[in-house]
Amino acid sequence: MTLVDALMDPSRPVFLFGTTPPLDGSSADAEREAAENFANKARGLAADGYIVYDIQEEKGRTEDARPFPFRKLADPGSFAKALKRATNGGESVVYKCVAETKSEEAFKEWLADATRATTAYNLVGGASSSQEYAGPTIARAAEMLKEANKKCAFGGVTIAERHAKKGNEHETLCAKAAAGAEWFISQAIYDADMTIKLVNDYGAECKKRNIKPKKIVLTFAPCGREKTMKFIKWLGCSVPEAVEQEILTAQNPAQKSVEVLVAMCARIIEETKDSGVPLGVSVESVSIFKNEKEAAHDLFRLTQAVMLDAYGLDWSMRYTIGGKPTTKTEKPSITERQLGDENVAKRVAVATAAFLAGVAVRGVTSRR
Repeated sequence: MTLVDALMDPSRPVFLFGTTPPLDGSSADAEREAAENFANKARGLAADGYIVYDIQEEKGRTEDARPFPFRKLADPGSFAKALKRATNGGESVVYKCVAETKSEEAFKEWLADATRATTAYNLVGGASSSQEYAGPTIARAAEMLKEANKKCAFGGVTIAERHAKKGNEHETLCAKAAAGAEWFISQAIYDADMTIKLVNDYGAECKKRNIKPKKIVLTFAPCGREKTMKFIKWLGCSVPEAVEQEILTAQNPAQKSVEVLVAMCARIIEETKDSGVPLGVSVESVSIFKNEKEAAHDLFRLTQAVMLDAYGLDWSMRYTIGGKPTTKTEKPSITERQLGDENVAKRVAVATAAFLAGVAVRGVTSRR
């Protein structure tokens, strides 16, 4: 099963782990080393694939000062190719801000190279509707993607905060799906209520139109310090005051954020289970701090366990001890009562201890 297949399959969740390319101007050796370092650290994660983000300065989106200075990064398509080599064929969803390309012709040239190694893309527009951009529209970019490689598919971004403000994100998702989008990936979630409403409204709209909803991948990012929290909010993520205080006043904020976000994930799954919208999980670290990067790995394993249990799926893992391959199959059990418990992260951690041994290959099979 390819990554595109996994993203489009409504019968199973999909699990992605996000990263960013090295700095712009990095040599081929530096890019390869960055990919190998990421691959080594992510080897213990049972991910279907990765997300390589296209980081932009986002001028005009907000007047607030950027908490972390903007650093131009290397091309996401190029880094996805390096990751594929470093992970022995691991696939990535490549984010591409099509509006920021210099011209339609420049985007065409980029596609000619990128589509040789990558078939899954998230096409993103400009950060500000008040600015004019030289690149193609998302609709035109989608046409060009198919022209470049018919095996390619694309998804889009969904923002619950936008739905809370305008109330029409569910209709926008239907329109994007009609234009060819096969999945949607959220921005980092810190407000479960907003996401629950969006997913339920989208499911209801799809039923109203008699169409099948596309998969929504829920994105989570841990936070271990005040500056990271400021950056998360600068990115446009809604963070309720109570959630912010619970995390930042904890003895170990990074670990507390993992517990809070795992509980949010469980609640979102539970309160949208009748929507008909298939879900997935993506985890990323938005900072360079070691404890937050390590927390992202814990967060991935725990949200994955919650999602697999909710889908009623068995999972298997294969790992090596002393050079001898060993396969173990186990399904974590999480009761509805436990899902509502504030200590859900600790409970799930016990149920999924096998993950911590290091997962190399995962397969899931539906029992329904």
